[in-house]
Amino acid sequence: MTLERTAPPQDEAELRASISRARAQVQGTAKALRSEVKQAWDIRRWVQRHPALLLGTAFLVGAWAGTRRRRPPVYEPLLRFRRH
Repeated sequence: MTLERTAPPQDEAELRASISRARAQVQGTAKALRSEVKQAWDIRRWVQRHPALLLGTAFLVGAWAGTRRRRPPVYEPLLRFRRH
């Protein structure tokens, strides 16, 4: 949907009609944009359309998060025994 360009209005009635048309076009564009954004961020739709991609992504994120946990160094238990 694009805004129409016309000659400038000559009187108040034409100006009001022009504003009304512009407002209707902006509202229509905003409504269409809202619908597009809602569809783009619909998780259920993504899962239905790309189940393997989402499953693979979940696996990779889980594997990455699992390897990020902090592990104590191997030599640390030996140092505890030496101090006593």
